[in-house]
Amino acid sequence: MIANLRKTLEENKDLGLAVLLAALSLILLILPLNLKQPLAKYTHLVTLSPFQGAAQNLKNLVATSQTNKWLRSQLEESRLQVAFAREALEQNKRLRDSLDFLERKNYVLISAEMQTIDPKRRDNAILVAVRNSAVVAVDRAVVSLYGLVGKTTNVLGNTITVELLTSPNCRVAARDQNTRALGIIRWERGQNLLLDNVPLRDSINVGDTVISSGLGGLFPVGLPIGVIEKIDIPKRGFFKRITVRPFVNFNRLDEVFILKEMED
Repeated sequence: MIANLRKTLEENKDLGLAVLLAALSLILLILPLNLKQPLAKYTHLVTLSPFQGAAQNLKNLVATSQTNKWLRSQLEESRLQVAFAREALEQNKRLRDSLDFLERKNYVLISAEMQTIDPKRRDNAILVAVRNSAVVAVDRAVVSLYGLVGKTTNVLGNTITVELLTSPNCRVAARDQNTRALGIIRWERGQNLLLDNVPLRDSINVGDTVISSGLGGLFPVGLPIGVIEKIDIPKRGFFKRITVRPFVNFNRLDEVFILKEMED
């Protein structure tokens, strides 16, 4: 019988613990008072103290988890603030550089912020916003820090449509800054431009910078447009085929600037 009881208790540890606690309780009841207190203290240390320690550890773990969660949220917020600060510094640098560029060109600066691509002409035009007090007219040159962007074509309140150099309707009288050869900048396809109407006899070189010539009246003289990337000499015809890589990345415009002559 004792063997069966031992086997049962070994197989069922919970039952064994219950029997042990019941036996200890019974012993405490029948013991003299002078022995009850030391035995009760010992029983508490053996049976209940480990569980109390585990409960306290669990409580500390929950508190630590909550603290870590708060610290992670503070870290993410700090990272976001740093990202905003970096963007503000970059924007400030671009504005300072652009102001210096326009001071050299003797033009009033009207700053405009990129809003969206014109949904009607996705590859040809963008919509920009100017401050409410700004007075903007159509057919004004638009530049970025890197060079010529296009021209204004429509004004609706403080929202301005800018036709990019990648539009078939935006052509610029231009010249090779080095050889002074004249031509017309126009778009054909993709992001590259063509320097058209350059006679075969005119000297022009790969790597030369192309600037606006000012001969059309709309675009001021000297605005950087791009660099000559390729020159093809046709078997028939009178003009060279000159590919120009623009300085401006039309897919990454942030701020642009509308040029206005000071005497306007």
